[in-house]
Amino acid sequence: MSIGAVKAALGEADQLLDQARTTIEGVGAALDEVSGLALTTLHDSRRAEADQARKAIADAIREVTLALRAISTAQDNGNAYRKLLG
Repeated sequence: MSIGAVKAALGEADQLLDQARTTIEGVGAALDEVSGLALTTLHDSRRAEADQARKAIADAIREVTLALRAISTAQDNGNAYRKLLG
């Protein structure tokens, strides 16, 4: 693979990561809205199912945050490598 091909692949990967970021940010926004309603509904519930739902919501929010962080890291590393290539 030539340097030009590597740089082109890195550029394409950067665009795909931008698309992924946009999608995941949309999921995160929807999750914020839905989780607010769900947590309000579950507020006084002491049932095991309510506790499981609260944990699942917290886990989902954490996964969105981690995915966005991984995308940023991948883009930063890819862009740094592309700059090294010239």
